[in-house]
Amino acid sequence: MKISKVEKVKFRKGMFKISFENSKKSLAISADSIVKFTLKIGVDISEDVCKRILFYDKSKSGIFKALSLVSKRSYSVKNLQNKLIQRGYGLKNSVGVVERLKELNYLNDEEYAKNYAVYLSGIGKGEFLIRAELEKQGIERSLINSALGVVKASVETSDKIAEILKAKFKNFDKKNKIEVRKATSFFLRRGFSFEDIAKAFKLCRSVM
Repeated sequence: MKISKVEKVKFRKGMFKISFENSKKSLAISADSIVKFTLKIGVDISEDVCKRILFYDKSKSGIFKALSLVSKRSYSVKNLQNKLIQRGYGLKNSVGVVERLKELNYLNDEEYAKNYAVYLSGIGKGEFLIRAELEKQGIERSLINSALGVVKASVETSDKIAEILKAKFKNFDKKNKIEVRKATSFFLRRGFSFEDIAKAFKLCRSVM
């Protein structure tokens, strides 16, 4: 296919439309791809080269999009990969982009897991819920265990429960079975274990 026209795409900075002689087919690609493959009027390219150009162009734009995303918030490897796929970059391109960002240390599941675990603990979530949330992010079990270890080293779980208890149940009476059941259900929903909940209740006074 011989290139018949190379023109800028309106309202899309850095993008160009490549048209071909005797064909309705066209390519919308970046200036970087034009330079990379030396594309200009009169150049004849095959279908195979077209596919290579599109793959290259998608990969480059995928990296730019990924960098834009991670500059705004933290992502786990799985989450960023899924986000790119949703944006239309395809599985192969998305995997390649994610691997490149890992090499550049823009993605680090170990750091992500630790930071997210500490954050969840800070807003009153327990071990079981933190583990479940990290699993949703595609974090490996060993990294989850390491992150939970960081959380446990920073604060005693029963002390954390007691702190929340004072804030949420100001007149808590551990001799009142109804109040105990209500508070226990609250902490179980937040991912704390029966053992830690019971320990925290024992530490508190009858009425706080």
